[in-house]
Amino acid sequence: MLSASQFCDSCGAANRTQASFCRVCGQALRAPASTVVIPAIPGGPGNGSLTGLLSQNTTLKQRYVILHPAGRGGFGAVYKAADTQFGNRLVAVKEMSQNSLSAQEMVEAQQAFRHEAMLLAGLTHPNLPRIYEQFTDTGRSYLVMDFIEGETLEDRLEKQSDNKLPINQALNIALQVCDVLNYLHTRQPPIIFRDLKPANIMLTPNGHIYLIDFGIARLFKPGQAKDTTALGSSGYAAPEQYGKSQSTARADIYALGATLHQMLSGDDPSETPFQFAPLTIKQPGLEGLDALVMNMVSININKRPQSIANVQRELQRITNQLYNVAAGPASLSNPLQPYQPPPMPGLPSRTSGKTSQQARPNIIPQLNMLYACCGHTRRVTCVAWSPDGRRLATASFDRTVRIWDAANGKHLLTCKGHQHRVTTLAWSPDGKFLVSASYDKSVLVWDTARGNPIFTYHGHQQQVNAVAWSPDRVHIASAGEDKTVQVWNVNTHVMETYRSHQDAVKTLAWSPDGRRLASAGKDRKIMIWEPFHEQQKRSLLSMLFSPQPELITLKLHERSVNALAWSPNGRYLASASNDHSTLIWDTQTGTRNATRGPGSSAYVNALAWSPDGGYLAAGGNDKSVQIWSPITKKTTFTYRGHTNYVLSISWSPDGTRIASAGVDRTMQVWQVK
Repeated sequence: MLSASQFCDSCGAANRTQASFCRVCGQALRAPASTVVIPAIPGGPGNGSLTGLLSQNTTLKQRYVILHPAGRGGFGAVYKAADTQFGNRLVAVKEMSQNSLSAQEMVEAQQAFRHEAMLLAGLTHPNLPRIYEQFTDTGRSYLVMDFIEGETLEDRLEKQSDNKLPINQALNIALQVCDVLNYLHTRQPPIIFRDLKPANIMLTPNGHIYLIDFGIARLFKPGQAKDTTALGSSGYAAPEQYGKSQSTARADIYALGATLHQMLSGDDPSETPFQFAPLTIKQPGLEGLDALVMNMVSININKRPQSIANVQRELQRITNQLYNVAAGPASLSNPLQPYQPPPMPGLPSRTSGKTSQQARPNIIPQLNMLYACCGHTRRVTCVAWSPDGRRLATASFDRTVRIWDAANGKHLLTCKGHQHRVTTLAWSPDGKFLVSASYDKSVLVWDTARGNPIFTYHGHQQQVNAVAWSPDRVHIASAGEDKTVQVWNVNTHVMETYRSHQDAVKTLAWSPDGRRLASAGKDRKIMIWEPFHEQQKRSLLSMLFSPQPELITLKLHERSVNALAWSPNGRYLASASNDHSTLIWDTQTGTRNATRGPGSSAYVNALAWSPDGGYLAAGGNDKSVQIWSPITKKTTFTYRGHTNYVLSISWSPDGTRIASAGVDRTMQVWQVK
């Protein structure tokens, strides 16, 4: 952000504009550049040298109606506006400032403004605003992007009596900032934000953060000696941003360290640039936090953490450590308190001895979290909502299947019968039975009223990875490491076996009409069967053709396929893979081209369509669940309550809630936003 301060080329410290020598290092300072005032623009909204003067109901580009000013960014004013061409959706219109800039600064500001538009247009991340348009109107430049309801971190800090935040809130914000910075730093070429500070972090009412104001962000260019322009915010910008060397990802680490130091201490770093009082945090569970922050703000770039990913891992470790030692449950009214799940049947208490440490899963409370179920002692491999929406079922490596009250998370039943890890489960369409599969090569059918097994299927030669109950309640499909897909009658147990996969089958899904069955796995093939076709017992979609009449093979992914999900109307089939992608294939047109769904920086393990087909949820090894809109092709919300890989997702029948589960041994139920 341009400032009235004069910065030292040697150490980067801020000085009075009249100063001749740096107050920190004593080096001579450059004389400030002369400024020019841009004359008023004929027909424009007032003096051309000023910004933020657009009045209510002013219309830009015959489309955007200004509602009121919303604040000021690094290079101008921001307005809340209505986009009349898209149902008056709310947008933020950013207006570039031309106030008292030198000729050179004016050129740099215009370049930065256009640069921000270009950078944001190519980025997709839940902690970044989407950009819609850049245009010029009455001689001024404007940028249209998401309107974010909330306040800046700067405003939040100013409201606190001691100008700092509770430690758990500070950690939550810092972790989200790490996530988006890691995304930027891992682009090719890497993007260095260079202006991280509380004023550029927006907080929504539910605690979600957005990184705003990309005016001076830059692409990292290997071999470049130093930055071409010394821009940044005093107190938050690293020394190398003032001309001594090229700013790298470690400049953003410095800025995050300065911001985190301010959240924890209440000290404003802009008042004493490059000088940070030592943190002395004595609270149990926060060991290592003070050392991490002080390393992040080191003047010596080589003493800072090597990457933002390293910072994120250390902050996550500290956060988990804090939640483990903190006493008392979190309340939904204040979900940022450390969370301790209530005791469950079979779950050792905090004081029950050596096993209690394993039995206390870590949870990152979210504002929309309703409850968490923590009865399993090993990873939860599958979660499924009953058809009537009243119960939830979970499967686990602890060899059990558990049934829960979906209204409050109360434990109802534990089903024991498998001799090895349980991999998956599915409800019968009438909700009276469950089917589960295991490493013990068996498939069990359970009576959900009593929790006892009523039938065991032994058709597989190796572990069973997937089961699916047909919509007509008559058939069950199962598949596994033996490379087979087996469809068998629940009553007669007569089966058909399909052997076209060349490696382990990991996932199955019946189409909503029950006529088609999709399977996929380690061989990267997605196959669609018609098991009950009258003419051709093992034919595939009649509208498609293949040299092999009994199957059609789609090779859409580069690595193992982990999950399949049919859209409620049966037209689309979504698939998730270890190649970090989610793809949506149109089975009605038969085209082999697929739409890329929710993205991820890690393996995608689970998929679930909303009951109305309007959204697709995906979860994976990045520990999050992303909700994605096929219409806008954008991620609309990201849930981050898990502390380890997400393995399974289930949408409630009424579409209002999602249950997610995974390696952290929890099932979490949360409100869909």
